[in-house]
Amino acid sequence: MTGAAADSAPKISLIVITRNEEELIGQCLGSAAAFCDELIVVDSFSTDRTAEIARGLGARVFQRPFEGYIAQKQFALKQARGEWVLSLDADEQATWELGREIRATLARPHPAVGYRVRRVLYHLGRYYTRGLYPDWHLRLFRRERARFGGHEPHASVQIDPGDSEGAAGGVARLREPILHFSYRDIADHIATINRLSSQAAAEAEPGALTVVKMIANPAWRFVNFYFLRGGFREGGRGLYAAMSAAFYVFLKYAKLYERRLRTQRRL
Repeated sequence: MTGAAADSAPKISLIVITRNEEELIGQCLGSAAAFCDELIVVDSFSTDRTAEIARGLGARVFQRPFEGYIAQKQFALKQARGEWVLSLDADEQATWELGREIRATLARPHPAVGYRVRRVLYHLGRYYTRGLYPDWHLRLFRRERARFGGHEPHASVQIDPGDSEGAAGGVARLREPILHFSYRDIADHIATINRLSSQAAAEAEPGALTVVKMIANPAWRFVNFYFLRGGFREGGRGLYAAMSAAFYVFLKYAKLYERRLRTQRRL
């Protein structure tokens, strides 16, 4: 994009939060550099080369203690200068087709306020492109109409009230995906499940039904992933996906139950 067309095109800022992501941050930033006008990285004092790699690719790097995903991403959003913001995780990459679609979409009259983008997970040597992971997230949005909220560890973009989904001024969907390279191997996946389930449990309060939920909710998650979403069609990978999803839910409620027992012992 050159000349007057480039000057009139809406500016896009990429925001990413990091902590020891030297293996992935280069691919993440590089995947968006061709269509984003600004790269912003908020780093939680990485002890590896994450910040160095990001600066080498032209990113503005801010060092900030980690205070939760929501606070970290909200801080990153406040540093953005573009009219539009694309939010990626360090283990994600924008496809070339997505970048082209974003530029074409924002060049049209009256674009939506925000756009959901589908993530395609790469794990166990393949991309999960079927319905097992219908993973849509609001990732592209007007800077002045958005903020981060939700519940830890799942930060989500909150858009100012607008029209119904799909209408101009509301929230729509893009066709092309983000690629998600989340886990190096099963051991890394289990470590992530352990970390995220601890954060999710810390945000909730144990109750009288915690033990029941420790049984029922993982069972429902397995049925949902394996049968309703068609995980059985994926063979062993689908079974693994359903079992690991259920295990995450089990750990969350097991940790809540542990906290309930500790509280009872102190009484």
